[in-house]
Amino acid sequence: MKLIKSVVDKFDYVEKGQVFYWDDELPGFGMYIGTKSKTWCVQQRIGNKTKRVVLGKYPTMTAEQARNAAKKGIGALAAGIDTVQEKREQNIKAVTLSEVFTAFLDSRQLKPKTVRDYTGVMNNIYPDWQKLPITEITRDAVERRHKKVGEERGEAYANLGGRTLRSVLNYAGAKYETGKGLSILPENPVKRISQTRSWYKVDRRTGHLKPHQLQVWFDAVLNIDNPTIRDYLIFVILTGTRKDESAKLQWADIDLTDNSYILRDPKNGRPMQLPLSDYLADMLMTRKTNSNSVFVFPGDGVRGYLVEPKRQLAKIIEKTDAPFAMHDLRRTFVTIAESLDISSFAVKALVNHKSGDDVTSGYIQMNVERLRKPMQTITDFILKSAGLKISADVVSLKQARG
Repeated sequence: MKLIKSVVDKFDYVEKGQVFYWDDELPGFGMYIGTKSKTWCVQQRIGNKTKRVVLGKYPTMTAEQARNAAKKGIGALAAGIDTVQEKREQNIKAVTLSEVFTAFLDSRQLKPKTVRDYTGVMNNIYPDWQKLPITEITRDAVERRHKKVGEERGEAYANLGGRTLRSVLNYAGAKYETGKGLSILPENPVKRISQTRSWYKVDRRTGHLKPHQLQVWFDAVLNIDNPTIRDYLIFVILTGTRKDESAKLQWADIDLTDNSYILRDPKNGRPMQLPLSDYLADMLMTRKTNSNSVFVFPGDGVRGYLVEPKRQLAKIIEKTDAPFAMHDLRRTFVTIAESLDISSFAVKALVNHKSGDDVTSGYIQMNVERLRKPMQTITDFILKSAGLKISADVVSLKQARG
């Protein structure tokens, strides 16, 4: 039959499955009917495979429109053009930076803070590229944006933006392929920055407190009115933990019988049990006695734990004339540990650093007892440098802390 409006209108929907009707004037042009829809299509045998292409739904696409579209579709199939695959590849090549970035985040198990950091970089540096197909991001555009951000927002931030974009596009190059298995991104456009040696040379931060600065720093910290902030800062410098790892500690993570604590969700994703020095064990015992929070260092915010006390840090810097950031306390711990000739394996374990490709480190098991002496040695040196007397019963330290 000829598939025209009056004929198609008489076709009934089926209770299940599909039924096909084919036009007798235009071979390959037809319609299949399901339980709720009537759909125009063309079908041809190409080689040893049957290819079917959907044209549209009836009555949104009329019989006349479908017939005209069918003539083009049948011609393309007869010429060996796989219109389905062609359309699929067009859709893949049209994938936008925003879509790729969403897929990039979904494919990884990232901490909420990392997701926020990545999102901030993409939104701040490439806001106008979000709806742009990644295949249209050129090497010239990447180079220009990197230079512009470096001039306007800082060289380190420009490098961060470039590295983030490179990671996202590397993911896209691996994930999105043409029908022939070829990447839609044969080359990452961020590679231009490396080829032209345009990455900014940004010196790694090296800030830390030197031994002769520890006494004035401790004097200022021990005189802070807020005991939570006071103890938090001392805990960070005597353990080398990251500021967030320390702030999120709960009493369930502290074992005052074993004098140890557990980092359950560190940056590297590897939980670690670590020893507490005598001074910290005493400090935490006092805190626990007076605590009514699940957090060791509670805060007033919605998170429940202490956030970086920037105003108190500013006051300490003003009193001591020794500028420092929270991460400088971690570098102070590591620097002092190295100066005391403590094993590099022990230092990495104490600050929960990955050992990279070091094969030997994989054979060395750094349990909490193996790390207890190095931890105590570092604490003793810091407290001695701070002018605090060390005694076996820690009485003088209790007095110093008040």
